[in-house]
Amino acid sequence: MIIFKKVTLFLLVLTLVISFYISKDFLGVNNPKTYVSSSTNSGEEKSSNLKLVNNSERKVNDLQLLISKKKQVVPWGVNSLGIDKLQAKKVSIPKIKVAILDSGINKEHEDLKGKVVKEFNAINPRQPVSDNYGHGTAVAGIIAANDNEVGIRGVSPNVEIYSVKVLDDKGHGNVRNLVRGIQWCIDNKVQIINISFGMSSDHPQLRKAIEAATSSGIIVIAAAGNNYGGKADYPASYKDVISVTAVNSNYKVAGFSARGKIDFSAPGVDILTTSKNGGYAMYSGTSLAAAYVTGIISIILEKHEQFGISMRDKKLSSKMISILKKYSIDIGNKTYYGNGFIKLS
Repeated sequence: MIIFKKVTLFLLVLTLVISFYISKDFLGVNNPKTYVSSSTNSGEEKSSNLKLVNNSERKVNDLQLLISKKKQVVPWGVNSLGIDKLQAKKVSIPKIKVAILDSGINKEHEDLKGKVVKEFNAINPRQPVSDNYGHGTAVAGIIAANDNEVGIRGVSPNVEIYSVKVLDDKGHGNVRNLVRGIQWCIDNKVQIINISFGMSSDHPQLRKAIEAATSSGIIVIAAAGNNYGGKADYPASYKDVISVTAVNSNYKVAGFSARGKIDFSAPGVDILTTSKNGGYAMYSGTSLAAAYVTGIISIILEKHEQFGISMRDKKLSSKMISILKKYSIDIGNKTYYGNGFIKLS
């Protein structure tokens, strides 16, 4: 789910507010309300010495910084995760397989070249995958933008992306195609599924597809939703799906974020990432927050021995949630922030 400021690399234009949800069998557009609570979470065993990065000294936003520097920028969101020492300095083999179920990906973007290894058009399997809407390209940049001295650096640049088109050129779709996309992911043995959109109600077909994915060892991450304090969407509300809400650079929950079944908080306001036209843009939304957590989980799987993970574990989602809880910082009421903001060091 994205609320985005559409910009080119050299010109900031208008602020547009967009998010994605499924109402019954329809993926459409809704508008994200601010609610911040200072209550504390229930206690979980935490990793010691985790501290939030202070972003208050940022004088300009990341897009302005990119324009002025004319070289690669590490967005505030990436910088806040404590992942510098964990990001692979060389290509890891085998790479973690991440499926992005979305509007497609512009795989020719300079920061996404070489990332997409396989594609599937769940809307029309006979047609190639393209992204005329831009949502999937934005999500992909956060997860995996190349560390190539230009543009931005993603959270986990060494992953393999499996691009699954389930949203059309207007950001619309249906449950049938989403289920078809999930089954394709199971068949292709991906390790992570990112779903940066949601629906307002439970659907038995979708629930069964999600259960099939998680029982096969796939970790599913979903955006909690941009519904101004309303109930978290589906599939984020399902038990074994990791539900992610958005916070700003001061670690306050974004006004558009959902509440309820929230597992973790991640950056989701004023996020610089890749745009469909080959440039860069600033976006906001729980879509982006979900993508950050997908990137974090990719790093953890890449370093699975360090984190005590067996890649053959069929209950990998439960194990991953336990690990993420350990590396989360309590920043507020669990109804709004979940277990807190994830920071790996």
